[in-house]
Amino acid sequence: MTFTANLSMSERSSLLEQLGTRGLLEGCAQVIRLPSLERDLGERGLEVTVSGDMRVGAHLFRLQVRLPLEFPLCLPVVHLMEVTPPIVIPHLVEERRICFTSDANLLDQKDPWGILQESLGMVREHLVRMLKEASSQDFLREAVAYWGKLSKGETIDCAVTAGGKVSQVTAFYAGARLYAVADDASTYAQSLPERRIRELSQRKAIYLPLDPGAVEFAFWPGELAKAGGLWKYVRAMPEGECRALVGCLERCAGDEHLVVIGLHRPDEERALVGIQFSNIRRGHPLLDQQAEARITPISMRRRDLAFLAPRGGAGIQLRDRRVLIAGCGAVGGYVALALARAGVGHLSLVDPDLFSLENTYRHACGMARCSEWKPSGLKAEIERTVPYVSVESKRARIERLIREQESWVQGHDLVLSALGHPTLELDLNEWTWGMPERPAALFTWLEPLGLGGHALLTHARSAEGPAPGCLECLYRRTFEGGPIENRAAFAASDVSYTRDTLGCGNRYLPFADLDAQRTAEQAARMALLLLRREAAGAPLVSWRGDRRAFESAGHRVTPRFEKGAGEFDYIRAGCPVCSG
Repeated sequence: MTFTANLSMSERSSLLEQLGTRGLLEGCAQVIRLPSLERDLGERGLEVTVSGDMRVGAHLFRLQVRLPLEFPLCLPVVHLMEVTPPIVIPHLVEERRICFTSDANLLDQKDPWGILQESLGMVREHLVRMLKEASSQDFLREAVAYWGKLSKGETIDCAVTAGGKVSQVTAFYAGARLYAVADDASTYAQSLPERRIRELSQRKAIYLPLDPGAVEFAFWPGELAKAGGLWKYVRAMPEGECRALVGCLERCAGDEHLVVIGLHRPDEERALVGIQFSNIRRGHPLLDQQAEARITPISMRRRDLAFLAPRGGAGIQLRDRRVLIAGCGAVGGYVALALARAGVGHLSLVDPDLFSLENTYRHACGMARCSEWKPSGLKAEIERTVPYVSVESKRARIERLIREQESWVQGHDLVLSALGHPTLELDLNEWTWGMPERPAALFTWLEPLGLGGHALLTHARSAEGPAPGCLECLYRRTFEGGPIENRAAFAASDVSYTRDTLGCGNRYLPFADLDAQRTAEQAARMALLLLRREAAGAPLVSWRGDRRAFESAGHRVTPRFEKGAGEFDYIRAGCPVCSG
C-alpha cells in the first residue's frame, strides 16, 4: 500500500487493524471512527481509534490508540483505559494519555506504519520502566502536571523563592478570591509589567519545603491533598524546620490560609504546588494528625526569578550587577533590553533627548514612546517586558555626570557608551582611566549604510590592573594638521555620512534596524563577559556588512574593511591615556 502525508480513511483504519494482526496489541476491538473538533470537514474530519491489550510482566494494560487528523505529521495518541491488576503509574496527562515521549519532532511521514510501530514500542518500553523503577521519583518529577488535574483549573500567580527553609510569605486577595502569592509585596510588584500591585488585600501565608522521596518510596502527589498525607511528610522534617513552621502558623490569623509546598525533586529544581486550608478545626493538619480542615489544591503560575530566568538563558548571578548606558538611541536601546533579558539586575539609562517619530523603524521602542524623554521611555518599555530588573533613568549628559555626580557613576560595574559621538566618548575614556577604581567602559558604534559596527572594552579590572588598550589608541592624525581618524573604521574618514531631510539640527546617520540590533548584540555579549568576570585584556570586535549600498551611494571603504573584521592590533604604544 502506498502512503502519503494525506491518508485516506481506509488507509488509517488499515494501519490500526495491523496493530492486532502484527501482534503489537492483543484482543483488539473493531476500529471505530470518531469526529474530531473540526466537525465541518466531513469524513476528512473523522479520526480513527482502536482498543487493545498490551501485556507487560504480570500486568495487562488496556490501551486506546488514536490517529489524529495530522498523522503521520504527528505521533499517535495512546490512552490508558485500564490496568489488571490495578496499579498507579506516572506520566499520565489529560484523560489518562500516556506521555511516552516529548521530543519527537522529526518523523518520516512516508512511513506511517513505521511511526505507529515505533510509538507502540516506546509505550511498551515506558511501561516496562515504570514497573521496574521507583515510580515515586517520576511522580515527583511530574508533580506539577498531576497537581494541575487535582486543582481543576484553580491557578494563581506565584513569585515565591523555592528554597530549603520554612518561611513566611504573602498571599494576595481580590476581595474574597485568592489571587497570588509571593515572598513579599515588593517581589510580586517586580514580577509585574506595571511594577505595582493593584488593589489587593494581603494575608500571611507559608512556604513549606518537603522531601517526599526521602520518606515514602511509593509517593503519589495526591497524598498532599489529604490531611494524613501532609502530616506524614511534615513530621519527617528536621526539628528546626518544624519549630519554624509552628511560628509561621501562629502568625497566620483566622481559620483559612495558603501554604505553598516546595517539593524536592531528584536532580531538579523544586516543584511548587499550593494548598488552601479552610474550616480548620481541632488543631492544624500540618501539626496534628487528628485535626480537620478542608484542603483545596491550587496550581502555581510561577513568575519567580529563579524559575523564569534560566528558561530564557538569563543568569541569576548577574542580579547584583549594575550597568550605566549612556545613549538610549537605536543601539543603546537594544543593548539595554538585551542586558535586562540576560539577567542584569540594575540598569541606569542616561540621555538628554526626546524620542521622535523618525526613530520608529530603528528603535526597540518603535513608536510606543514618541515624544517621551528617551531614558524614561526606555525604562518603561524595559519594565513592561522584563521582570526583576531595576531601572533608573536620568535626563542628563554623561559628560556632566562624570564631573558633577562622579560617585554615582563610579557605583556601576560598567559604563557602556552608545553615544555615537567620538568627542564625548574620548572624554569619557579619559575619565575612566583617570583613577584605578573607576569602572570599565565599553564603547560601541555603527558604520553608515550597513557597512558594519564595533565594540571596544577598556579598563577591565584584573589582579594585575587594567590591560593597555583604550579608545584613544584608535585615533590618530595621518599627517600633521590633518583630520583625526578612527583606525578601526570601515568608511573613509574624509566624508560626512550624515543626511539632512528637515533642515538644521535634524541630521542623522543612515543605518537600518538590523544594523543596530547586530551591533547591540555584539556589545551586549562583550558586556556580559565583563560582568561574568570572563573578559580579558581590552578587546575590539567588529562585524562587517554588505558594501554594496555604501558604494552605490558613491562612498569608498577603508583598507581595514578590505582585510576583514578579524583581529586588529589597535593598541598604541605610548598612548597618553592608557600607557601609564
